[in-house]
Amino acid sequence: MEILYSNKDYYIIVKPVGMDSEHEVPAALEGDIFPIHRLDKNVGGVMVYARTKTAAAQLSKAVQDGNMIKEYVAM
Repeated sequence: MEILYSNKDYYIIVKPVGMDSEHEVPAALEGDIFPIHRLDKNVGGVMVYARTKTAAAQLSKAVQDGNMIKEYVAM
């Protein structure tokens, strides 16, 4: 798993194919980790994970408000 960016509030990672985005990825990252969105186990791609409950709430609101856009490209 490649970490593209991290700070005190969140991680941006590349989730590999075959890794569960809700359990295996958070377990592989340090600390309390909160998924902001999901990808199926058989799909890989860039994902955002919050490192605090406050960051999770802010990022989830950004998704709901359309300020953070999820884009899917299938190959």
